[in-house]
Amino acid sequence: MTMWKNNLQKASYKNIAFDVISINDKNEKSLVRHGRPFANGSDIEDLGSQGRQCQIAAVYFGSSFDSQLIKLLTVLEEPGAGTLVHPVLGLLPNMIAASWSFRTEAEAVNYVALDITFFEAKESAPLFLFENQWLVKLEQIQNSLDQFTQQLLAYSNVLLTVREGGASIWGSSNGVFAALCGVAGSVRRFFDLDPLLYQTSKNYSSITFSQDVRGLIDTMSSMVCSGLNNESNFGTGSLSSRQAFDLIGNRVDILNQLPENILHNQNAQESQEAAINHVQRIAEIQMKPVAQILQFQSTVYLVQITVNIIEINSDHVTANELQLINSNLRLRIQGLINSLRGTYDYAENIKSINAAAFYTQTTILIQMLANIAAQFNDYILSVINQKPPMRTRKAEISGTIHQMAYLLYQDLNRASELMRLNPHLCHPSFIKRNDWINYYVK
Repeated sequence: MTMWKNNLQKASYKNIAFDVISINDKNEKSLVRHGRPFANGSDIEDLGSQGRQCQIAAVYFGSSFDSQLIKLLTVLEEPGAGTLVHPVLGLLPNMIAASWSFRTEAEAVNYVALDITFFEAKESAPLFLFENQWLVKLEQIQNSLDQFTQQLLAYSNVLLTVREGGASIWGSSNGVFAALCGVAGSVRRFFDLDPLLYQTSKNYSSITFSQDVRGLIDTMSSMVCSGLNNESNFGTGSLSSRQAFDLIGNRVDILNQLPENILHNQNAQESQEAAINHVQRIAEIQMKPVAQILQFQSTVYLVQITVNIIEINSDHVTANELQLINSNLRLRIQGLINSLRGTYDYAENIKSINAAAFYTQTTILIQMLANIAAQFNDYILSVINQKPPMRTRKAEISGTIHQMAYLLYQDLNRASELMRLNPHLCHPSFIKRNDWINYYVK
């Protein structure tokens, strides 16, 4: 990040920005001294750092200083730690507001000064653990997905902003808006949704650009959520977890190809929403941010649907299926992280004045995506650990899957379970002796 040598970050806490007069940072070690008789000095045991302490003198000024102050006080009073954007050090995660005060003076009109103290927090390990750990992991990943969806809106505002020359990042804001309208219309037709319920065509206006963009992004997010959930409901009951995931994953892949289809078929029906903005042709660079937003939305809902599928089929899903699903989703999330890094690199290479804002938002989203991938991995492991230990042995006889179920469990009704655990078997009625059979111990 070479631009950090010449640019400072806009200070903020939990996405609420403020101006800074001065900062006083402090940190210290936890040391234990062991003295010895008749020896100079003492043995010092280093127990680690006590955590960063940051004292910030912040100000708000201008006609809207009171509303900005209220927003900051609201997030300061919220429980839990958050991300502090330090003007010099950048993003400091897990910072909690310990104390704050503000003052106003009669001679300083429309001006308020604040003194805020932040401490670095660390999540403590729970003393008591539930027996069903996968329920705890399930709640954690659902909370993370909700937070990511909210943060994605903030990223979209920075990505498609037209303030302070931001339109120069992607070219004409008119073309970007046309691309957004075209993709939103294609998403609606892709899922065959009601055009009266989901409005995807608007006339371009530079005055209401930001408001219209937020409305279209919300509409597109609602359509992706509704469409994917409707399709998952058809397959969840009759398909296995792996089959249901492959079905929704394939639909997501086709959905993410819509922006590229519009670029190569701009005279076809897919781009009719773009024509209303009087744009003759959408450039590839103008479609890039819209395609990225669609990819983020579809992947987030794919993770959410996958978690629900595994929850419903937790008694029947096998460890092999869970591992394959986990690997596929982690690759998709890594693709999103690479896309975020590419966006910031592009903004930095063209020397955009919004590059600092891109750095803040991309760093926050990358950390959130990494947390979601780690939490999903822990969720998969917790589901696997709920199942009995699995072993592998050679078939002692040649026969059918029902005969194997009787030999292993003395229960013919568990034949379907053996079929799920052994997808490599060619036919359930023609199992040869010495074929490898996977089975649960219990």
